[in-house]
Amino acid sequence: MRKEEFEKTVLDNLYIVKIIASKVHARLPFGIELDDLVHTGILGLIDAVKKYDPTKGTRFSTYASLRIKGAILDELRNLDWASRSLRQKIKEIESAFESLEVKMGRPPKEEEVAESLGISLQEFQKLLNESRGVGIGVFRIDIEDEANITDRKVLKYFTDEESSSPDLVMEKEELIKLIALMIDELPEKDRMVLNLYYLDDLNLKEVGKVMDLTESRISQIRTSAILRLRSKLGVLARQKKTPDVI
Repeated sequence: MRKEEFEKTVLDNLYIVKIIASKVHARLPFGIELDDLVHTGILGLIDAVKKYDPTKGTRFSTYASLRIKGAILDELRNLDWASRSLRQKIKEIESAFESLEVKMGRPPKEEEVAESLGISLQEFQKLLNESRGVGIGVFRIDIEDEANITDRKVLKYFTDEESSSPDLVMEKEELIKLIALMIDELPEKDRMVLNLYYLDDLNLKEVGKVMDLTESRISQIRTSAILRLRSKLGVLARQKKTPDVI
């Protein structure tokens, strides 16, 4: 490929970088700059242009999107977005969700979780904002079963992403398949936000318009829903009922 053609291909596809970087940025905690993600995504795009093979039948936009997202996620895995104290608070919130649901026989309200933690609702929602980058968790192949793996892979669930091996991490889109039934057990607002955000692929602002809530409030509900799911998946993991994945 000539230099002029190479540069034109990169310039013509910069919009893909901006779209992907913006979607990833919306899931991250405050403090991580969108421009940094765009820069990393451009490197992924350049790599895609260099390695693209049209004879394989894959559209360039599809191939480039995978390379761009992969470059951004690889970079983010090298960042420790949460301090040790924030990680501890996240674990306390998960524990509160779990214990209150067992006690009440229903998903607890945010006010009830805040009260159990001895903080105000405003302080609790501030914690949710600070925890915006928390993921659902990761599934890793059970090391003990690696020698016997056939078509079905037995996975173990880990809430702490630091415990994961990047090549075995399942992205959130794939995790939705495993937690679909659990989403139905969440409060209505939490369920609606997750469905619109993950399944319908709307961003936080778009979800806010649908639900007539602010983008900030949607972010809080999404984080709260994820922490609820983490507590549920954690219980299953302790009971050794983590799902198999085909």
